[in-house]
Amino acid sequence: MSEKDKQAMQTMADAIADLPEEKKQYFVGFAEGVAAMADQVKDKPGT
Repeated sequence: MSEKDKQAMQTMADAIADLPEEKKQYFVGFAEGVAAMADQVKDKPGT
């Protein structure tokens, strides 16, 4: 993992820690959706 990736992860972790529980669940759902899209793009031929 690059230093830029580590910094982005720390920034997100800090922001999530301050959120109320229902907003944390929303963020987790959003992140899972982004991960699913990234998998689709990665598995798509020609990328």
